[in-house]
Amino acid sequence: MSVLVSGGGMPMGQVIGAINSKGEHPVERVMTPNDMWASVYQHLGIDYNQYIKDLTGLPRQILPFGKPIPELMTS
Repeated sequence: MSVLVSGGGMPMGQVIGAINSKGEHPVERVMTPNDMWASVYQHLGIDYNQYIKDLTGLPRQILPFGKPIPELMTS
């Protein structure tokens, strides 16, 4: 998993946001896993807002929520 999402020209080694004093919960710039995947998809040129058909033929959005992390898009 870490090999899949590492590198690729994205700026790495930075801290985005903040956690509480015990390191338990984010307190600044809370992000979700879908935010990370939206960043990866955008970096690869995939429109993460597009719809695809599932196995039943119904349209489903690739990522129902999530926005790219701007700090990862500055390469």
